[in-house]
Amino acid sequence: MENLVVTTFQNAQAAGDGLNRLKELDQLGDISIYNMAMIRKTDEKQFELLHHEGPDTEAMPATGAITGSLIGAIAGPLGMAIGMLTGVMVGSLDEHGSEDRASEFLDRVSKQLTPGTYAIVLDVEEDGEFIVNSYMEPFQGKTTHTDIAGLYDEYDEEQWDELDKEIDDEEKEWKNALDKDKASIKVKIDKLKAEQNEKLAKTKIVAAERKNHLQTKINALDQRIKAGGEKAKEKLQERKEKLNQSLTQWNDKMDWAFA
Repeated sequence: MENLVVTTFQNAQAAGDGLNRLKELDQLGDISIYNMAMIRKTDEKQFELLHHEGPDTEAMPATGAITGSLIGAIAGPLGMAIGMLTGVMVGSLDEHGSEDRASEFLDRVSKQLTPGTYAIVLDVEEDGEFIVNSYMEPFQGKTTHTDIAGLYDEYDEEQWDELDKEIDDEEKEWKNALDKDKASIKVKIDKLKAEQNEKLAKTKIVAAERKNHLQTKINALDQRIKAGGEKAKEKLQERKEKLNQSLTQWNDKMDWAFA
């Protein structure tokens, strides 16, 4: 399963050791890290970006200060994670009803991530939480896992459902309204449908980005399979097959949505 994983540490040495251990696990094929970043919390909603790598980190700023104002330029799960930590993404999620899921993630992370502490943020494929958790424990790392795909899908579906309901409600009101009120209601319906068309255009862009995100991960696994040992190759091949299935399912979903 592809998860968003955040591990917090009390000092730089522990965070650095934890980062190196995660890279070793990745090389062994026990986990597959798609994107990663190491940050230090400097203030309530500000961070220092210390290290980042992976295809989804190309739009991230150079190492140094990172605040909510920069999150808009970062695509993919890693951007979502840091956006949630700075409070930017959470505001957007809350507007569309994902407050419980976002708050649960943030509550668990924020208890450990206080000013002066460090965190490693991963977009990672893992068979279960035990491996990462057990390997971070010697460095007093406290780890939180969240299903990335589930969070994305929940956010998208809630936005669409809310907008569709608004249009349906206004159309029902229009049918039952007096003639003198129908014009103003029609204006509202037209505005909502314009928003829906705009959202559809944005969704198509996001869909293309997600497709590229999956394909990039498949390509990265191909390279690792070629370079890896036999034990690692077997695990990586299984993960590649899962990603290929996810890509096929995503294509089918988008073909249906945009038909």
